[in-house]
Amino acid sequence: MMQKQISLTIPEPLFEASQEYYQELGYRSLQEFILDIVRQKVILENIERYREIEDRIKRSVGAKKFNQKGAVEYLRGL
Repeated sequence: MMQKQISLTIPEPLFEASQEYYQELGYRSLQEFILDIVRQKVILENIERYREIEDRIKRSVGAKKFNQKGAVEYLRGL
């Protein structure tokens, strides 16, 4: 997997609190801690989004209804 490097600027009090917190939680580095937080945020938000979409589909809210011919025409138009 390709990785990208970023630069992050945060207020000093938040940095200091994060330094203590990541160690208490057993992370090896602040970088590992921040990466895990971002990963959790992205995954949790996507899971919630997919659940909302699935719920809307089940309730047919905002769902297009097609017969087979209409579905084929719709897909070709994408």
